[in-house]
Amino acid sequence: MFATSQKTVENIWLTWINFMKFQWSELNLWPSRDLVRYFSPSDFFAKFPTTRLISDGTECPVMKPKPPVVQQSTYSTYKNRNTVKVLVGCTPGGAVSFISDAYGGSTSDRQIVERSALTTMCDPGDSIMSDKGFNVQDLFATSNISINIPTFF
Repeated sequence: MFATSQKTVENIWLTWINFMKFQWSELNLWPSRDLVRYFSPSDFFAKFPTTRLISDGTECPVMKPKPPVVQQSTYSTYKNRNTVKVLVGCTPGGAVSFISDAYGGSTSDRQIVERSALTTMCDPGDSIMSDKGFNVQDLFATSNISINIPTFF
C-alpha cells in the first residue's frame, strides 16, 4: 500500500516499541497512598480503606514459537495455547499503577510476584486485592502488607 517492504515496517515497529519501553520505564506510575485514597470511590474506600492495588494476571496469545524450549515456557495449560503473561495492578479509582515484566504463559502469578518489585513498592499497612488464585500472602506478610481476597457469590 505504501510501497514499503514488510521487513522495513517490522523494523520501524520494533524500534518504536523498544523506544517507548525505555521511555515509559522512566515514569513512576506508583501513586502515593494519599493520592490513591483521594481518587478511590467513597463506597469502595468505606469497605476497603487500606487497598492500594487491585491486581490480576493476564495472558496474551502469541504465535507458537519454533524452538521447543520456548514453546514449553510459553504454553499455558489454562488457556490451552502459547501466551505471555503479565501481572497488572490498578488503583481502586481505576488508574493502572503496576505492570510487571512479561513472562511465558507457564509462569505462575507467584513466580511473577517473586521476580517483581511489588513487595517493596507497597507501604506497611497497605493491602492488595486480588482473586482467589493469588496465593502470595507469605511473600507480603514480612512487610505487613495483606492480601485481600473478597468472597464472590
